[in-house]
Amino acid sequence: MTEDQGGAPGGAGGGGWQQGGPAPQGAPPDLGDAASQAATGARSAIDGVGRQIPGNAAAQPAPMGLVYGDVLNRSIAYIIDAILIGIVSGILQVIVGAIFGPAVSLNLNAGSLGDLTSVNYVTIVLGAVVGIAVSFAYFVWFWTSQRATIGMKVLSLQVGNESNGATLVMNQAVVRWAALFGPAALSQAFWPAPFIGWVLGLVSFVWFLVLLYTTWASPTKQGLHDKYAHTMVVKTVRTVA
Repeated sequence: MTEDQGGAPGGAGGGGWQQGGPAPQGAPPDLGDAASQAATGARSAIDGVGRQIPGNAAAQPAPMGLVYGDVLNRSIAYIIDAILIGIVSGILQVIVGAIFGPAVSLNLNAGSLGDLTSVNYVTIVLGAVVGIAVSFAYFVWFWTSQRATIGMKVLSLQVGNESNGATLVMNQAVVRWAALFGPAALSQAFWPAPFIGWVLGLVSFVWFLVLLYTTWASPTKQGLHDKYAHTMVVKTVRTVA
């Protein structure tokens, strides 16, 4: 992306990270020469300690009460979001099934094993479209308007532009969603198709593992999806005065 990845202000305090000052990356806030040098030196010291531990991939503390969002907290947040999305999608998919018939029907009078079940591809495709649409709308809306999904808010997480913590703009949110859930969405849409469904399912699983690893291994906890969208997730923590 070449355009400015800024966005709408994240809150009353401006367009950066909420309840924690500036983004974990970039220059420290303008507190005067002495304070700025002290903040820069503290961040460099923290990063240096992390680099001295072989294989260390723990989240590094960020300035002003923020730390980079780690895999565990983000995974719990996604589970919460998945439950909410599943409830809404399930209700809508039941309505689709009531209109177009069940996705899979059992034929007890089948003359052969191959005729035992019948697949309603119209219901399956429409159900997949509904699920994908709900997921897309949920994540993109919350990321661009609330800076965090419901699951992220429970875990005190927020997502913003990597360079300044600004609220995501639409194209960032779309790219991030596609990188996170695109393979899974394709797998869901094509799972009934012979061979293609299995291949897409395998690709989706491998991509999920890649995202987990790249997020865990990154010093700033930016997986490939964050790198592609130029985004970063941080967690607000309590600080002792």
